[in-house]
Amino acid sequence: MAIDFVAAGGTRREHGSWFRYDRAGHVVAVTDLAVITAASLLCGAFYGAVREGVTAFLTDSLALGTLFAVLFVLLMQLRGLYRPVELLQPLRQFSNALAFWIAIAAFLTLIGFALKTGHMVSRGATISFVVFGFVLVASLRFFWHGWMRRALDTGKFATRRIALVGDEEALDRTKLTRRLEPFGLTVAARFKLPSDASTERAVLSAAIADVVAGLRGSQIDEIVIALGPGRFEMAERLVGGLRILPLPIKLVLDPKLGDLVTRPSQCFAHDVVAVEMHRAPMSVADRSIKRGLDVLIAGTTLLLIAPLLLLTAVVIRLDSPGPILFKQTRNGFNNRPFQILKFRSMRVMENGDAIRQASRHDNRVTKIGRWLRKLSIDELPQLWNVLRGEMSIVGPRPHALAHDAHYEKLIGDYPYRQHVKPGLTGWAQVNGSRGETPTVESMAERVRLDLWYVENASIWLDIRIIARTFTTLLHVKHTY
Repeated sequence: MAIDFVAAGGTRREHGSWFRYDRAGHVVAVTDLAVITAASLLCGAFYGAVREGVTAFLTDSLALGTLFAVLFVLLMQLRGLYRPVELLQPLRQFSNALAFWIAIAAFLTLIGFALKTGHMVSRGATISFVVFGFVLVASLRFFWHGWMRRALDTGKFATRRIALVGDEEALDRTKLTRRLEPFGLTVAARFKLPSDASTERAVLSAAIADVVAGLRGSQIDEIVIALGPGRFEMAERLVGGLRILPLPIKLVLDPKLGDLVTRPSQCFAHDVVAVEMHRAPMSVADRSIKRGLDVLIAGTTLLLIAPLLLLTAVVIRLDSPGPILFKQTRNGFNNRPFQILKFRSMRVMENGDAIRQASRHDNRVTKIGRWLRKLSIDELPQLWNVLRGEMSIVGPRPHALAHDAHYEKLIGDYPYRQHVKPGLTGWAQVNGSRGETPTVESMAERVRLDLWYVENASIWLDIRIIARTFTTLLHVKHTY
């Protein structure tokens, strides 16, 4: 049976920008290396000009900047943050960059202290570089996001001519050709496989031979195979037959299978591969490190903000009658109850089977309580819950027992939130799910984000969330 061949030049111009979507990460990584090194040199030159020792400062600054840049780029690369899809998420980029920047600065400071080489580096030039360098790196995250988003919207990425091979169902699915075009993939040839090719070996072999013959000597850069769900044997035979061509081959997966291949996997034997469908809580080592980080952050913060806590207590006492602290029973790790602590911001002390969530213009909130809630100061006593081990700095926010009982009946995955300790802040909060959840759908979205954290919890993710929390706290209009 003859195979249909349709030439498709596409609607886009043949030569777009010099910038290719799949090589965006390489360009950004090289730019980071250059910018970080240049920032160190500029700070060294400026400080050297002030101190009249330009040459010495430039030499030290070049060494520091190069080392800093290499470590930063390596960490970003190891975390997969130079992938194009990651570059399109500026807040994720910013929080990771901040976490790595602080970690590298702390690491180099520790090394300098251990080797007693601190006198060899200018403290003024170094501090100015750490601040100025990160401002440049953070600004680049938003610049690349804007540039890539505009390029995707206008089709300005450099064009790669592809041959699209597949069955009728897949080629017509959600207009695949138009979905590939923004990423610089222009369909220059399209091969539609016969409908019976999956059942007749001879028919499929003839179809593969036609594809090979049609693409030999062509200007095609890449082959993309798109098949209907479940046609694994057909895909294997297509890839095996087309490998005779010196071209890269990609297989488009259906959404369900695509979700599987992005999950962690383990190979037990050459033909036994297991995909992780549900992740257990963090390992003993990870939990120990997380606990140490919790104690360090909570203890240090409580010492630093002690005057603020004292001032808040006095203001609450003067504003309205009642206790300074509000205590309410919440469920923690593995459904263990504990007393959560908050600065009292309401005239009521609800802790029963029926608890109404705070809403906008809630008349139960005191005058000073409105500001405490808006600035999240009312949550600060929970640092004591963290020190006691009942909570963590990062984790799903604990809800009142009445709300737990209500939503467990409506949202099947709700109890899985308690696979880790509840937190002061969490993945849901830094992704916009804060405050009141007036509908079941809004709570379901929070639960979905919390479960993503449970399955992906790590120390680096905690550091990212902590960094993003500071920017989230600035958006006070949805907090009440």
